[in-house]
Amino acid sequence: MKILFAATDHIAIPLLEALARESLIGAVLTAPDAPGKRGKSLIPSPIKARALELNLEVYSPDTLRTEAREHIKAYGCDTLLSFCYGKIFGPRFLSLFDRTFNVHPSALPKYRGCAPIYASIRNMDRESAISLQAIALKVDEGDIYGRLDLELDGTENSESLTSKVSQLVPEFVLKVLGNIENAVPTVQNPEDASYQMFIEKEDGRVDFTKSAKEIHAQIRAVYPWPKAYALLGDDKLILTSVAGSVFDEFEPTQGEEPGTVVALDKKKGLKIAASDCYLYVNRVLPPMKKEMDSASYVNGNRAIIGSVLK
Repeated sequence: MKILFAATDHIAIPLLEALARESLIGAVLTAPDAPGKRGKSLIPSPIKARALELNLEVYSPDTLRTEAREHIKAYGCDTLLSFCYGKIFGPRFLSLFDRTFNVHPSALPKYRGCAPIYASIRNMDRESAISLQAIALKVDEGDIYGRLDLELDGTENSESLTSKVSQLVPEFVLKVLGNIENAVPTVQNPEDASYQMFIEKEDGRVDFTKSAKEIHAQIRAVYPWPKAYALLGDDKLILTSVAGSVFDEFEPTQGEEPGTVVALDKKKGLKIAASDCYLYVNRVLPPMKKEMDSASYVNGNRAIIGSVLK
């Protein structure tokens, strides 16, 4: 098996390293270099940077049209393996390979699309999964060759769950590929399909008229991007972490206006009223300052107690 590994983001680095150790990579396909935060210079994708350190052949075209296909064909790869690459593969591109696979961090056909980790947290799922599927012409509709189930405890944020998935993927994928000749794929049932597409910045805006558990899940789902926030007067207060599990019992409110910062619990954080119950925000990012724990924030801003976040 000679693999063209198509990936871009950090999540795929452990799999890249594992495939390289097994000498399975013929070449790495990744996104073109992109402007950095200040836009003054081009920055390689995390996968490109690591692949070059591993002395792997790297190709990062703008498109996958004729010129790119001819270039990739010359590598002589018989297998395409994709994990968070970022582009759609057309039929002509897929025809270059005997077999094509994609790693998708959900229990397909649940959460087809580009943000399954976010979706599993936001929807308060108790379980998630990693799927290895054949690549189909439509988004995430390919047959399933293997699945690794994951139990969620209701405290994960998108950063921590992404890290967990990243570390579990290599052993899972290598095990499935190692027995691929005997594998009997499972056909997805389209009636069970759901979709989660792009995350927008406004997905971070907290509405305290929702339930405490919905907000708890939202704050975790949108960390580290775009991050949850609410308005304190005219200022944006970013809420970066919450205490406890979304599966815990929450304390009912006493009729406070949703968004009211009721108190500071030194162990749990800011006690804030939602529409039904209280939630505890234990880390915040105030305007023009660094992220801090809620106790430190209150020490410098005691007026927050009794204020209403909108």
